[in-house]
Amino acid sequence: MDTVLYVYAVTREPATPDTDGIDGTRRFGVAESDGIAAVFTAMPSAELSQEVIDRRANDLEWLGAIGYRHQAVVAELMKLTAIVPLRAFTLFSGADALRAYLHEHAHLLGAQLERLGDKQEWTLRVEFEPARWSEALVARAESLRELQAQIAAAPPGRAFLLRKKLDDEKKRASREAEQNVVAEIEQAVAGSLRCETFAETRERRDGAFPQINILLERDEEAALQELHATLMDRYAGEGVVVGVSGPWPPYSFAHD
Repeated sequence: MDTVLYVYAVTREPATPDTDGIDGTRRFGVAESDGIAAVFTAMPSAELSQEVIDRRANDLEWLGAIGYRHQAVVAELMKLTAIVPLRAFTLFSGADALRAYLHEHAHLLGAQLERLGDKQEWTLRVEFEPARWSEALVARAESLRELQAQIAAAPPGRAFLLRKKLDDEKKRASREAEQNVVAEIEQAVAGSLRCETFAETRERRDGAFPQINILLERDEEAALQELHATLMDRYAGEGVVVGVSGPWPPYSFAHD
């Protein structure tokens, strides 16, 4: 029977996660080369190949189940050893091909394991409550304050036109002010925690709220929670809500 290897992560040491793999079993395999390892599940090619993945691209239940189990395996591995997490549906034709990959990229993978070891990823999601944020924009943007002053002094007809202009200016100012808030939070994180950060804008996230990904030492969680409370207090009056979630496997920092 032809098989493919579904690979979850590259690891510093061979490890067996205490959870189900993508096939619902705990039959994991490990390939090793040059002092590093990779954890996988062997699957029949008829059940999992690039052709099968392409054919089932719209099967959300199937994709979701594999994604959930993949994430669970990687999270368990992270508890056991340093890892470079791989994206879901990373496939190799066999153990020889996987070992050849580890050998060819041993220097890069070893450096990543050293950099990511004993670290976890956390996320600060920056949300903006529309009504309060709209009011806060005026305090942040001098041009908006000037327009409001003109509206207050203008006759009804001109005030109506100026209010339309104010609405348009607020949209422009909001984009710039959001970027400034994210930059301020990222600077506060870097200053307090001295860790790597990676900010994702609305554009990068297809319109979703921006977020800041943080690569944090395992024993720094209390410091992050303290900073989070400070940020919540700092921005509460502007309608900015900073949510924190994690820890996650360090996907955002596991560069190819």
